[in-house]
Amino acid sequence: MNNLIVSKFGGYSVATAENIKKAAEIIKSNTARRYIVVSAPGRRSRDDIKVTDMLFMAHAMFSNKEKSYEDLLKKVAVRYQEIIDGLGINFDIEAEAADSMKSLVLGKNADYIVSRGEYVIAKIFAEYLGWPFVDAADLIFLKSNGTLDEEKTFTEAAEVLSKYEHAVIPGFYGSIGGMNIKLFPRGGADITGAILARALNADFLEKWSETSQIFSADPSIVENPEIIRNITYQELRELTYMGINVIDEDVIFLLQHVGIPLFIKNIHYPDDVGTFVSEELPEGTKREVAACIAGLRHYKAVKIEKFGLNKAHGIGEKVWGIFARRNIPCEHYISGIYNFSIILKNPMFDLKRNEIFEEIRNAINPENISVESELSLIAVIGKGMGTVKGLFARAFNAIAGVDVKVRMINQGSDDLNIIIGVDDKDFEKTVKALYNAMILS
Repeated sequence: MNNLIVSKFGGYSVATAENIKKAAEIIKSNTARRYIVVSAPGRRSRDDIKVTDMLFMAHAMFSNKEKSYEDLLKKVAVRYQEIIDGLGINFDIEAEAADSMKSLVLGKNADYIVSRGEYVIAKIFAEYLGWPFVDAADLIFLKSNGTLDEEKTFTEAAEVLSKYEHAVIPGFYGSIGGMNIKLFPRGGADITGAILARALNADFLEKWSETSQIFSADPSIVENPEIIRNITYQELRELTYMGINVIDEDVIFLLQHVGIPLFIKNIHYPDDVGTFVSEELPEGTKREVAACIAGLRHYKAVKIEKFGLNKAHGIGEKVWGIFARRNIPCEHYISGIYNFSIILKNPMFDLKRNEIFEEIRNAINPENISVESELSLIAVIGKGMGTVKGLFARAFNAIAGVDVKVRMINQGSDDLNIIIGVDDKDFEKTVKALYNAMILS
Protein backbone atom coordinates (compact mmCIF):
# COMPACT_ATOMS: atom_id res chain seq x y z
CA MET A 1 0.00 0.00 0.00
CA ASN A 2 1.27 3.46 -0.92
CA ASN A 3 -1.02 5.32 1.49
CA LEU A 4 -2.21 7.33 -1.50
CA ILE A 5 -5.80 7.92 -2.61
CA VAL A 6 -6.98 9.86 -5.65
CA SER A 7 -10.39 11.37 -4.87
CA LYS A 8 -12.67 12.61 -7.62
CA PHE A 9 -15.54 14.93 -6.70
CA GLY A 10 -18.34 15.24 -9.25
CA GLY A 11 -20.34 18.26 -10.35
CA TYR A 12 -22.90 17.94 -7.57
CA SER A 13 -20.12 17.83 -4.97
CA VAL A 14 -18.82 21.26 -6.07
CA ALA A 15 -22.13 22.87 -7.09
CA THR A 16 -22.41 24.90 -3.87
CA ALA A 17 -20.15 26.23 -1.14
CA GLU A 18 -21.91 23.95 1.33
CA ASN A 19 -21.08 20.86 -0.70
CA ILE A 20 -17.47 21.97 -1.16
CA LYS A 21 -17.16 22.36 2.62
CA LYS A 22 -18.41 18.79 3.03
CA ALA A 23 -15.93 17.60 0.43
CA ALA A 24 -13.12 19.42 2.23
CA GLU A 25 -14.03 17.73 5.52
CA ILE A 26 -13.92 14.37 3.79
CA ILE A 27 -10.50 15.13 2.32
CA LYS A 28 -9.04 16.27 5.62
CA SER A 29 -10.41 13.23 7.47
CA ASN A 30 -7.86 10.96 5.76
CA THR A 31 -4.30 12.10 5.07
CA ALA A 32 -4.01 9.54 2.27
CA ARG A 33 -6.40 11.67 0.18
CA ARG A 34 -3.63 13.64 -1.45
CA TYR A 35 -4.73 14.33 -5.03
CA ILE A 36 -8.19 15.72 -5.73
CA VAL A 37 -9.88 15.83 -9.14
CA VAL A 38 -12.97 17.97 -9.65
CA SER A 39 -15.72 18.38 -12.22
CA ALA A 40 -17.31 21.72 -13.11
CA PRO A 41 -20.22 22.75 -10.86
CA GLY A 42 -23.33 20.72 -11.61
CA ARG A 43 -27.00 21.31 -10.94
CA ARG A 44 -28.01 22.80 -7.60
CA SER A 45 -31.62 21.76 -8.20
CA ARG A 46 -33.62 19.86 -10.81
CA ASP A 47 -34.34 22.90 -12.96
CA ASP A 48 -30.78 24.23 -12.73
CA ILE A 49 -28.23 24.21 -15.58
CA LYS A 50 -24.76 22.71 -15.32
CA VAL A 51 -21.86 25.13 -15.80
CA THR A 52 -20.51 22.87 -18.55
CA ASP A 53 -23.76 23.25 -20.49
CA MET A 54 -23.73 27.03 -19.99
CA LEU A 55 -20.22 27.26 -21.40
CA PHE A 56 -21.09 25.11 -24.41
CA MET A 57 -24.07 27.40 -25.03
CA ALA A 58 -21.95 30.54 -24.66
CA HIS A 59 -19.48 29.32 -27.27
CA ALA A 60 -22.33 28.42 -29.66
CA MET A 61 -23.90 31.86 -29.17
CA PHE A 62 -20.59 33.59 -29.87
CA SER A 63 -20.07 31.47 -32.99
CA ASN A 64 -23.55 32.52 -34.20
CA LYS A 65 -22.73 36.18 -33.48
CA GLU A 66 -25.32 36.39 -30.69
CA LYS A 67 -24.40 39.07 -28.15
CA SER A 68 -26.29 37.16 -25.44
CA TYR A 69 -23.18 35.03 -24.89
CA GLU A 70 -21.87 37.88 -22.69
CA ASP A 71 -24.88 37.64 -20.39
CA LEU A 72 -24.47 33.88 -20.12
CA LEU A 73 -20.79 34.18 -19.16
CA LYS A 74 -21.80 36.74 -16.54
CA LYS A 75 -24.27 34.20 -15.10
CA VAL A 76 -21.45 31.65 -14.88
CA ALA A 77 -19.31 34.22 -13.05
CA VAL A 78 -22.18 34.94 -10.64
CA ARG A 79 -22.44 31.23 -9.81
CA TYR A 80 -18.74 31.10 -9.02
CA GLN A 81 -18.97 34.30 -6.97
CA GLU A 82 -21.74 32.74 -4.85
CA ILE A 83 -19.44 29.79 -4.14
CA ILE A 84 -16.50 32.08 -3.36
CA ASP A 85 -18.59 34.18 -0.97
CA GLY A 86 -19.96 31.06 0.71
CA LEU A 87 -16.44 29.74 1.25
CA GLY A 88 -15.20 33.09 2.54
CA ILE A 89 -12.06 33.17 0.38
CA ASN A 90 -10.37 35.81 -1.75
CA PHE A 91 -10.56 34.89 -5.41
CA ASP A 92 -10.77 37.21 -8.41
CA ILE A 93 -13.55 35.65 -10.47
CA GLU A 94 -13.84 38.80 -12.61
CA ALA A 95 -10.33 38.21 -13.92
CA GLU A 96 -11.18 34.61 -14.81
CA ALA A 97 -14.40 35.73 -16.53
CA ALA A 98 -12.50 38.36 -18.49
CA ASP A 99 -10.02 35.68 -19.57
CA SER A 100 -12.85 33.50 -20.87
CA MET A 101 -14.36 36.47 -22.72
CA LYS A 102 -10.99 37.29 -24.25
CA SER A 103 -10.46 33.66 -25.22
CA LEU A 104 -13.75 33.65 -27.13
CA VAL A 105 -12.84 36.84 -29.00
CA LEU A 106 -9.43 35.40 -29.88
CA GLY A 107 -11.12 32.36 -31.38
CA LYS A 108 -10.34 29.70 -28.79
CA ASN A 109 -12.23 26.50 -29.57
CA ALA A 110 -15.18 25.14 -27.60
CA ASP A 111 -12.98 22.63 -25.77
CA TYR A 112 -10.89 25.41 -24.25
CA ILE A 113 -13.88 27.55 -23.24
CA VAL A 114 -15.78 24.61 -21.70
CA SER A 115 -12.70 23.36 -19.83
CA ARG A 116 -12.67 26.63 -17.88
CA GLY A 117 -15.57 25.21 -15.86
CA GLU A 118 -13.29 22.61 -14.26
CA TYR A 119 -10.24 24.89 -14.34
CA VAL A 120 -11.82 27.67 -12.30
CA ILE A 121 -13.57 25.50 -9.69
CA ALA A 122 -10.32 23.57 -9.16
CA LYS A 123 -8.52 26.83 -8.44
CA ILE A 124 -11.28 27.89 -6.03
CA PHE A 125 -11.20 24.50 -4.29
CA ALA A 126 -7.40 24.65 -4.03
CA GLU A 127 -7.60 28.12 -2.50
CA TYR A 128 -10.12 26.93 0.08
CA LEU A 129 -8.02 23.89 1.01
CA GLY A 130 -4.78 25.87 0.97
CA TRP A 131 -3.36 23.32 -1.49
CA PRO A 132 -1.51 23.78 -4.79
CA PHE A 133 -3.46 23.85 -8.05
CA VAL A 134 -2.01 21.81 -10.91
CA ASP A 135 -3.47 22.14 -14.40
CA ALA A 136 -4.51 18.87 -16.06
CA ALA A 137 -3.05 20.22 -19.32
CA ASP A 138 0.39 19.80 -17.75
CA LEU A 139 -0.30 16.20 -16.74
CA ILE A 140 -2.46 14.53 -19.39
CA PHE A 141 -1.40 14.35 -23.03
CA LEU A 142 -3.39 13.19 -26.02
CA LYS A 143 -2.25 12.07 -29.44
CA SER A 144 -3.36 13.84 -32.62
CA ASN A 145 -6.23 11.37 -32.99
CA GLY A 146 -7.51 12.24 -29.51
CA THR A 147 -6.44 9.02 -27.77
CA LEU A 148 -4.42 9.05 -24.58
CA ASP A 149 -0.65 9.14 -24.95
CA GLU A 150 -0.20 6.67 -22.11
CA GLU A 151 3.59 6.57 -21.94
CA LYS A 152 4.03 10.34 -21.83
CA THR A 153 1.04 10.92 -19.54
CA PHE A 154 1.85 8.29 -16.93
CA THR A 155 5.52 9.32 -16.83
CA GLU A 156 5.05 13.09 -16.70
CA ALA A 157 2.03 13.06 -14.39
CA ALA A 158 3.94 10.98 -11.86
CA GLU A 159 7.00 13.22 -12.17
CA VAL A 160 5.10 16.51 -11.85
CA LEU A 161 2.86 15.42 -8.97
CA SER A 162 5.79 13.93 -7.05
CA LYS A 163 6.77 17.55 -6.38
CA TYR A 164 3.52 18.15 -4.49
CA GLU A 165 2.41 16.45 -1.29
CA HIS A 166 -1.15 17.50 -2.15
CA ALA A 167 -2.80 19.00 -5.22
CA VAL A 168 -6.16 19.87 -6.75
CA ILE A 169 -6.52 19.06 -10.46
CA PRO A 170 -9.33 19.94 -12.88
CA GLY A 171 -10.91 16.97 -14.62
CA PHE A 172 -12.44 16.44 -18.06
CA TYR A 173 -9.54 17.51 -20.30
CA GLY A 174 -5.92 17.16 -21.34
CA SER A 175 -3.67 18.82 -23.88
CA ILE A 176 -3.19 17.81 -27.50
CA GLY A 177 -0.14 18.68 -29.56
CA GLY A 178 1.37 20.38 -26.53
CA MET A 179 -0.75 23.47 -27.21
CA ASN A 180 -4.51 22.93 -27.37
CA ILE A 181 -7.04 21.78 -24.80
CA LYS A 182 -8.98 18.64 -25.66
CA LEU A 183 -12.08 17.53 -23.72
CA PHE A 184 -12.86 13.95 -22.79
CA PRO A 185 -16.39 12.60 -23.37
CA ARG A 186 -19.06 13.88 -20.96
CA GLY A 187 -18.38 12.53 -17.49
CA GLY A 188 -14.69 12.67 -18.36
CA ALA A 189 -13.54 13.93 -14.97
CA ASP A 190 -13.80 10.28 -13.88
CA ILE A 191 -11.34 9.47 -16.67
CA THR A 192 -8.95 12.11 -15.30
CA GLY A 193 -9.18 10.50 -11.87
CA ALA A 194 -8.45 7.04 -13.28
CA ILE A 195 -5.49 8.30 -15.32
CA LEU A 196 -3.92 9.94 -12.28
CA ALA A 197 -4.67 6.96 -10.02
CA ARG A 198 -2.83 4.75 -12.49
CA ALA A 199 0.06 7.18 -13.00
CA LEU A 200 0.56 7.43 -9.23
CA ASN A 201 -0.09 3.75 -8.53
CA ALA A 202 -2.74 4.80 -6.04
CA ASP A 203 -4.22 2.39 -3.51
CA PHE A 204 -7.62 3.17 -5.01
CA LEU A 205 -9.73 5.83 -6.71
CA GLU A 206 -12.72 7.35 -4.94
CA LYS A 207 -15.72 8.69 -6.84
CA TRP A 208 -17.72 11.09 -4.67
CA SER A 209 -21.19 12.28 -5.67
CA GLU A 210 -24.76 12.31 -4.33
CA THR A 211 -24.95 8.53 -4.83
CA SER A 212 -23.31 6.13 -2.40
CA GLN A 213 -23.90 2.79 -4.05
CA ILE A 214 -24.89 0.71 -7.05
CA PHE A 215 -28.28 -0.95 -6.77
CA SER A 216 -29.03 -4.49 -7.83
CA ALA A 217 -31.94 -3.23 -9.98
CA ASP A 218 -33.36 0.08 -11.16
CA PRO A 219 -35.06 1.71 -8.12
CA SER A 220 -37.68 3.20 -10.45
CA ILE A 221 -38.79 -0.37 -11.29
CA VAL A 222 -37.99 -2.42 -8.18
CA GLU A 223 -38.92 -0.91 -4.83
CA ASN A 224 -35.96 -0.67 -2.42
CA PRO A 225 -33.60 -2.94 -4.36
CA GLU A 226 -30.64 -4.54 -2.62
CA ILE A 227 -27.43 -2.50 -2.51
CA ILE A 228 -24.39 -4.01 -4.20
CA ARG A 229 -21.58 -3.60 -1.69
CA ASN A 230 -18.97 -5.46 -3.76
CA ILE A 231 -18.79 -5.90 -7.51
CA THR A 232 -16.09 -6.88 -10.00
CA TYR A 233 -14.91 -4.76 -12.88
CA GLN A 234 -16.18 -7.41 -15.31
CA GLU A 235 -19.66 -7.17 -13.81
CA LEU A 236 -19.55 -3.38 -13.81
CA ARG A 237 -18.68 -3.43 -17.52
CA GLU A 238 -21.79 -5.50 -18.17
CA LEU A 239 -23.92 -3.11 -16.12
CA THR A 240 -22.52 -0.14 -18.03
CA TYR A 241 -23.33 -1.81 -21.33
CA MET A 242 -26.89 -2.48 -20.17
CA GLY A 243 -27.53 1.16 -19.36
CA ILE A 244 -26.53 1.51 -15.68
CA ASN A 245 -24.38 4.59 -16.16
CA VAL A 246 -22.29 4.45 -13.01
CA ILE A 247 -18.94 5.21 -14.59
CA ASP A 248 -17.36 5.51 -18.03
CA GLU A 249 -16.06 2.32 -19.61
CA ASP A 250 -12.64 3.96 -20.13
CA VAL A 251 -12.33 4.34 -16.36
CA ILE A 252 -12.95 0.63 -15.89
CA PHE A 253 -10.29 -0.23 -18.46
CA LEU A 254 -7.68 2.10 -16.96
CA LEU A 255 -8.13 0.79 -13.41
CA GLN A 256 -8.74 -2.88 -14.13
CA HIS A 257 -5.63 -3.10 -16.29
CA VAL A 258 -3.42 -2.49 -13.25
CA GLY A 259 -5.73 -3.77 -10.49
CA ILE A 260 -6.56 -0.44 -8.82
CA PRO A 261 -9.92 -0.66 -6.98
CA LEU A 262 -12.68 1.94 -7.13
CA PHE A 263 -14.87 3.19 -4.27
CA ILE A 264 -18.22 4.81 -5.05
CA LYS A 265 -19.13 7.13 -2.17
CA ASN A 266 -21.68 9.78 -1.14
CA ILE A 267 -20.54 13.18 0.15
CA HIS A 268 -23.63 13.38 2.40
CA TYR A 269 -22.92 10.00 4.01
CA PRO A 270 -19.12 9.66 3.99
CA ASP A 271 -19.16 6.87 6.57
CA ASP A 272 -21.42 4.69 4.42
CA VAL A 273 -19.41 1.82 2.96
CA GLY A 274 -20.67 2.58 -0.55
CA THR A 275 -19.83 0.16 -3.37
CA PHE A 276 -16.36 -1.32 -3.77
CA VAL A 277 -15.26 -2.31 -7.29
CA SER A 278 -12.29 -4.63 -7.74
CA GLU A 279 -10.91 -7.37 -9.99
CA GLU A 280 -12.08 -10.15 -7.66
CA LEU A 281 -14.83 -10.19 -5.06
CA PRO A 282 -13.51 -9.86 -1.49
CA GLU A 283 -13.43 -13.09 0.46
CA GLY A 284 -16.73 -13.75 2.22
CA THR A 285 -18.92 -11.87 -0.31
CA LYS A 286 -22.32 -13.55 -0.27
CA ARG A 287 -24.79 -13.71 -3.14
CA GLU A 288 -27.76 -15.86 -3.92
CA VAL A 289 -27.19 -16.06 -7.68
CA ALA A 290 -26.64 -12.74 -9.40
CA ALA A 291 -25.32 -9.29 -8.62
CA CYS A 292 -27.77 -7.25 -10.65
CA ILE A 293 -30.70 -7.23 -13.06
CA ALA A 294 -30.41 -4.55 -15.75
CA GLY A 295 -31.91 -3.97 -19.14
CA LEU A 296 -32.78 -1.67 -22.01
CA ARG A 297 -35.84 -1.26 -24.18
CA HIS A 298 -36.42 -0.59 -27.89
CA TYR A 299 -34.16 -3.05 -29.67
CA LYS A 300 -34.81 -4.60 -33.07
CA ALA A 301 -34.02 -8.12 -34.27
CA VAL A 302 -33.12 -8.59 -37.93
CA LYS A 303 -33.87 -12.25 -38.66
CA ILE A 304 -32.21 -13.81 -41.71
CA GLU A 305 -33.19 -17.28 -42.96
CA LYS A 306 -30.74 -19.15 -45.17
CA PHE A 307 -30.88 -22.85 -46.06
CA GLY A 308 -27.50 -24.51 -45.71
CA LEU A 309 -26.35 -21.86 -43.25
CA ASN A 310 -24.70 -24.52 -41.07
CA LYS A 311 -22.46 -25.56 -43.98
CA ALA A 312 -21.72 -22.12 -45.42
CA HIS A 313 -18.62 -20.05 -44.78
CA GLY A 314 -18.27 -16.29 -44.34
CA ILE A 315 -21.97 -15.43 -44.31
CA GLY A 316 -21.85 -13.74 -40.91
CA GLU A 317 -18.81 -11.72 -41.94
CA LYS A 318 -20.56 -10.50 -45.09
CA VAL A 319 -23.68 -9.45 -43.21
CA TRP A 320 -21.79 -7.77 -40.38
CA GLY A 321 -19.77 -5.86 -42.94
CA ILE A 322 -22.96 -4.45 -44.46
CA PHE A 323 -23.94 -2.97 -41.08
CA ALA A 324 -20.38 -1.90 -40.23
CA ARG A 325 -20.02 0.15 -43.41
CA ARG A 326 -22.97 2.21 -42.21
CA ASN A 327 -21.66 2.54 -38.65
CA ILE A 328 -24.56 0.50 -37.27
CA PRO A 329 -23.26 -1.71 -34.43
CA CYS A 330 -24.64 -5.23 -34.08
CA GLU A 331 -25.30 -5.62 -30.35
CA HIS A 332 -25.93 -9.37 -30.25
CA TYR A 333 -25.92 -12.34 -32.61
CA ILE A 334 -28.24 -15.33 -32.13
CA SER A 335 -27.75 -18.32 -34.43
CA GLY A 336 -29.79 -21.39 -35.39
CA ILE A 337 -29.22 -24.09 -38.01
CA TYR A 338 -30.95 -22.28 -40.87
CA ASN A 339 -31.34 -18.76 -39.50
CA PHE A 340 -29.65 -16.12 -37.40
CA SER A 341 -30.74 -12.87 -35.82
CA ILE A 342 -28.81 -9.65 -35.40
CA ILE A 343 -29.93 -7.55 -32.45
CA LEU A 344 -29.38 -3.83 -32.86
CA LYS A 345 -30.40 -0.48 -31.47
CA ASN A 346 -29.61 2.34 -33.84
CA PRO A 347 -31.92 4.92 -35.46
CA MET A 348 -29.82 4.82 -38.64
CA PHE A 349 -31.11 1.30 -39.33
CA ASP A 350 -34.65 2.57 -39.96
CA LEU A 351 -33.34 5.16 -42.41
CA LYS A 352 -31.16 2.63 -44.26
CA ARG A 353 -33.37 -0.43 -43.90
CA ASN A 354 -34.32 -0.95 -47.57
CA GLU A 355 -30.80 -0.55 -48.93
CA ILE A 356 -29.39 -2.81 -46.18
CA PHE A 357 -31.88 -5.55 -47.05
CA GLU A 358 -31.09 -5.20 -50.75
CA GLU A 359 -27.36 -5.52 -50.10
CA ILE A 360 -27.92 -8.58 -47.87
CA ARG A 361 -29.99 -10.22 -50.63
CA ASN A 362 -27.26 -9.57 -53.18
CA ALA A 363 -24.53 -10.80 -50.82
CA ILE A 364 -25.96 -14.09 -49.49
CA ASN A 365 -29.28 -14.73 -51.32
CA PRO A 366 -31.35 -15.49 -48.18
CA GLU A 367 -34.74 -17.20 -48.23
CA ASN A 368 -36.22 -14.46 -46.07
CA ILE A 369 -35.38 -11.30 -44.12
CA SER A 370 -37.68 -9.91 -41.45
CA VAL A 371 -37.55 -7.46 -38.57
CA GLU A 372 -39.02 -7.83 -35.09
CA SER A 373 -39.37 -4.56 -33.20
CA GLU A 374 -40.26 -3.48 -29.66
CA LEU A 375 -37.77 -5.88 -28.10
CA SER A 376 -36.31 -5.41 -24.62
CA LEU A 377 -33.09 -7.04 -23.48
CA ILE A 378 -32.69 -7.85 -19.78
CA ALA A 379 -29.41 -9.11 -18.36
CA VAL A 380 -28.95 -11.21 -15.25
CA ILE A 381 -25.40 -10.32 -14.27
CA GLY A 382 -23.13 -12.13 -11.85
CA LYS A 383 -19.64 -13.55 -12.03
CA GLY A 384 -19.56 -17.35 -12.04
CA MET A 385 -23.27 -17.81 -12.75
CA GLY A 386 -22.45 -20.60 -15.19
CA THR A 387 -21.58 -22.86 -12.25
CA VAL A 388 -25.02 -22.44 -10.64
CA LYS A 389 -27.21 -25.50 -11.13
CA GLY A 390 -30.73 -24.85 -12.36
CA LEU A 391 -29.94 -21.27 -13.38
CA PHE A 392 -32.01 -21.28 -16.57
CA ALA A 393 -34.88 -23.14 -14.90
CA ARG A 394 -35.04 -20.51 -12.18
CA ALA A 395 -35.07 -17.68 -14.73
CA PHE A 396 -37.65 -19.27 -17.03
CA ASN A 397 -39.93 -20.26 -14.15
CA ALA A 398 -39.85 -16.69 -12.88
CA ILE A 399 -40.74 -15.28 -16.30
CA ALA A 400 -43.43 -17.89 -16.94
CA GLY A 401 -44.89 -17.06 -13.54
CA VAL A 402 -45.75 -13.56 -14.70
CA ASP A 403 -47.08 -14.76 -18.08
CA VAL A 404 -44.28 -13.33 -20.23
CA LYS A 405 -43.12 -14.83 -23.52
CA VAL A 406 -39.34 -15.15 -24.00
CA ARG A 407 -38.36 -13.98 -27.48
CA MET A 408 -34.65 -14.75 -27.26
CA ILE A 409 -31.99 -15.91 -24.82
CA ASN A 410 -28.22 -15.68 -24.94
CA GLN A 411 -25.45 -16.62 -22.50
CA GLY A 412 -21.91 -15.30 -22.69
CA SER A 413 -19.04 -17.78 -22.65
CA ASP A 414 -17.45 -15.97 -19.68
CA ASP A 415 -20.26 -16.95 -17.25
CA LEU A 416 -20.96 -13.29 -16.49
CA ASN A 417 -24.50 -12.98 -17.73
CA ILE A 418 -27.54 -14.36 -19.42
CA ILE A 419 -29.51 -12.01 -21.64
CA ILE A 420 -33.23 -12.52 -22.13
CA GLY A 421 -35.34 -10.79 -24.77
CA VAL A 422 -39.01 -9.97 -24.15
CA ASP A 423 -41.59 -7.58 -25.59
CA ASP A 424 -41.13 -3.96 -24.56
CA LYS A 425 -44.55 -4.02 -22.88
CA ASP A 426 -43.31 -6.81 -20.57
CA PHE A 427 -40.03 -5.12 -19.62
CA GLU A 428 -40.80 -3.95 -16.09
CA LYS A 429 -42.65 -7.03 -14.88
CA THR A 430 -39.84 -9.23 -16.26
CA VAL A 431 -37.22 -7.20 -14.38
CA LYS A 432 -39.24 -7.56 -11.16
CA ALA A 433 -39.73 -11.30 -11.66
CA LEU A 434 -36.04 -11.93 -12.34
CA TYR A 435 -35.04 -9.75 -9.40
CA ASN A 436 -37.26 -11.74 -7.03
CA ALA A 437 -35.94 -15.05 -8.38
CA MET A 438 -32.24 -14.29 -8.85
CA ILE A 439 -31.45 -11.67 -6.20
CA LEU A 440 -33.88 -12.21 -3.32
CA SER A 441 -34.45 -16.00 -3.48
